[in-house]
Amino acid sequence: MASTFGPRLIGRSTPSVPAARSLGRRMTFHAAAALLVFAALQVWLVSSAIAAGAPSALIIVALVILLALGVPAARITERRWYHLSRQALASWGLHARFRRDVRRLWLAALALPFLWVSGAMAATDALAAIAG
Repeated sequence: MASTFGPRLIGRSTPSVPAARSLGRRMTFHAAAALLVFAALQVWLVSSAIAAGAPSALIIVALVILLALGVPAARITERRWYHLSRQALASWGLHARFRRDVRRLWLAALALPFLWVSGAMAATDALAAIAG
């Protein structure tokens, strides 16, 4: 007896969209890990800069930057994705935004310590050249 629906295609259906609720938890993990990497890089770069002759006030500036910029930025990103995961429907567009935000978060965590410490060292050298 022939079926009017055609052969069943096993494994050929489109993959299901992962649950949106897991995105909030995943972003929490990424934000926490990126913040730890940001802090570790900052400690390593600042201690290297001080060993190279930078003023010790750079330690205080590093702590202020960590507390004033790093923690709130990670928390805002995490909170936004927590609310999005509770309100939004699962879709591939939402997952594309998630991957984009994760890339931005990690790029900032890895690049910003190098940028600001090298900028602080350049400013210190320029001030020393002007003063002396």
